[in-house]
Amino acid sequence: MNPDFAIVLNFNLNNAKSVDFDSLVKKARDIGVRAISASNDFQEACDKYTIKLIDEQNGENLTTDNVINTIVENRKNGDKTVININLEDGKISTSDEEMLEKINSWMHMFGHAFNEGIPSELSVDKDGFVLENRHANYQKYIFLKSPIPEKITVEGLNEEPNRVEWIENRVDLKFNYRDEKLEIELVKPDDEFDWEVIRIQAHRPEDDILETKF
Repeated sequence: MNPDFAIVLNFNLNNAKSVDFDSLVKKARDIGVRAISASNDFQEACDKYTIKLIDEQNGENLTTDNVINTIVENRKNGDKTVININLEDGKISTSDEEMLEKINSWMHMFGHAFNEGIPSELSVDKDGFVLENRHANYQKYIFLKSPIPEKITVEGLNEEPNRVEWIENRVDLKFNYRDEKLEIELVKPDDEFDWEVIRIQAHRPEDDILETKF
């Protein structure tokens, strides 16, 4: 799976005569989607907003109740999620607008980890999973489904991290590292999302740069 295309919006025009292609593609861009599935009529707008137009594909009809769990579970399994977006008179239906807002709220908080992460060799208990930043492998992301447990254990880490924190509010979490096992004590984050994400930050190249004084 191309990690850039973890979420694909499949726009179903339903024979609409008047469609604002710019508005639809901008909507996709603004919620963190990097590819859409649609007719070639969308190409100019995709070029304008740097969105990839891929061949039309069959997608899933999702709702606000299941969309976040679906996209994250698919990501865990290395699959993309193609979401059907139904248009009514050329505009996104009310129910799909609500679903896209749910995606937007979650991606606004965790989209960087979701889009930039690739599968990691690390494992975590409590039905979580780990991705690592494909551009900076010293950052790992733990995805945990709510409700949040009191403690988790990550295995396979070959050095003690510099920092472990919730992405949501950058609150540091207490941890203990020994024998490639990282035990993390969890406190409930400020807001409750369907899936929460923890950042593990190891030693970075810039940490070796000494401060220059004039």
